[in-house]
Amino acid sequence: MKQRKLGIFLSYLNILLQVIIGFIYVPILLHFIGKGEYGLYQLMGSLIAYFSIMDFGLSAAVIRFYAKYRALKDSIGMENILAISVRGYGAVTVVALAIGFVCYGFLDVIFAGSMTVSEVNEAKQIFLLLLLNIVITLSTMVFRSVINAHERFFFLKGMETIQLVMQPILVVLVLQHHPSAFSVAAVQTVLNLLLNCVRVHYCFHDLHVKIHFHYWNHELFSEFKKLALSVFAVSLIDQVFWKTNQIILGIISGTTAVAVYSIASLIYMNYMALSTAISGVYLPHITEMVTQRKSKEELSALFIQIGRWQYYLLALVATGFIIFGKQFIAFWAGLGFEDAYIITLLIILPFTVDLIQNIGLAILQAMNKYDFRARVYFLTGVLNLGLAIPLGIKYGGVGCAVATGISMIVGNGFIMNWYYAKEIHLAISTFWRQIGKISIVTMVCLIIGYIADGYIWPHGGMTAFVLKVSGYTLLYMVMIYVFAMNQPEKEKIQGVLKKVVIR
Repeated sequence: MKQRKLGIFLSYLNILLQVIIGFIYVPILLHFIGKGEYGLYQLMGSLIAYFSIMDFGLSAAVIRFYAKYRALKDSIGMENILAISVRGYGAVTVVALAIGFVCYGFLDVIFAGSMTVSEVNEAKQIFLLLLLNIVITLSTMVFRSVINAHERFFFLKGMETIQLVMQPILVVLVLQHHPSAFSVAAVQTVLNLLLNCVRVHYCFHDLHVKIHFHYWNHELFSEFKKLALSVFAVSLIDQVFWKTNQIILGIISGTTAVAVYSIASLIYMNYMALSTAISGVYLPHITEMVTQRKSKEELSALFIQIGRWQYYLLALVATGFIIFGKQFIAFWAGLGFEDAYIITLLIILPFTVDLIQNIGLAILQAMNKYDFRARVYFLTGVLNLGLAIPLGIKYGGVGCAVATGISMIVGNGFIMNWYYAKEIHLAISTFWRQIGKISIVTMVCLIIGYIADGYIWPHGGMTAFVLKVSGYTLLYMVMIYVFAMNQPEKEKIQGVLKKVVIR
């Protein structure tokens, strides 16, 4: 429990650092390498992100089955599942390299119509570096999964904190002498290599992990493959949702349109992280609950409890962005990025439905019923792609965002809620009744904040902006505490405040 709390705390610390660093880092990048180079780097990042899914869902499967054997105190099973996984990751790494070199050969053809010759050449260099980055990550992914399964979140999240802080510092130092998108990719790759070496050392030296093949279990392999392929399918469609839009824009509109969409992407990916910071540390715990055959009522209680906390935080950010988002983007990215505001809203509002329920995804993985999510996600991904191409051609980034928003509300909203209620037997109706009551309070806060910003204090510089955001945050926190939180939640807040005061 202590490690989970530390993991959640460090996750939110990382998100805060990411927001602060991003607020400073992106304008610096734009200053050193320009809008075109920044768009080029983001475009290659979007393309290479498809290779990250060549994990093929192995990480989730390793965590689930390793945590299961750990809960059963089966050391032979733990060693065996790691041995099987290492072989799987080796094969995956070879496949990723082979596909990567094939894609490298076609970059000239793909972007010939929207890039200059020099841009294409630099894109190919960046692609190779980022491919190496992916290979490093895939070949050491099993060790990250082991640390997660052991619930050593302090070390796991601490390493992420180090990467968050060190990467922009090193990038800025290098850009002063070599200002290019290639330099950014080079620093990212070298730092990733060093930190993954530290993770491997931690597994063997501190966790005393043993990797040894003992036996081949066809039933185990069948279950392992089912979960891994389901998670892989969802990861594949994730790229359709989060990266394909930028590639479509890169092909039809060029790097400038990608740069605008990337600003919105940075915002909604940070928004997503606010939710996954909590749910991301619960898979080993939920696996233990399922292994011990805990009741559906206990799982529903956890689902609702975590969902409420996630909604409190996400509703603050979403309503705050509705009020202050245009000003934030103007201060942060400058002129020429105005469409990023509407793109962000079109995505984060429907996305909130999925984010406040992502404990349900951990429950599906623990039960090894993630294949339904994969099928639904595939269909909604096809819907997104089918809508994004014509809408992107006609309306640019805003059209792509409309496609993604519609697809998410259909698949992640309506269909998944039906499945949670009918097949997993979670208390979905109770969940939404409670979320509805909280929403009344958030809407009141939104109206008050919108009126105050638009009519009472409509103008001002950075200082006025910070004061307005701080004032709205305080108003929201007080309103939620007084009118939305239940007694156990208030007691948790009181307990945290007492600890802070005592310290």
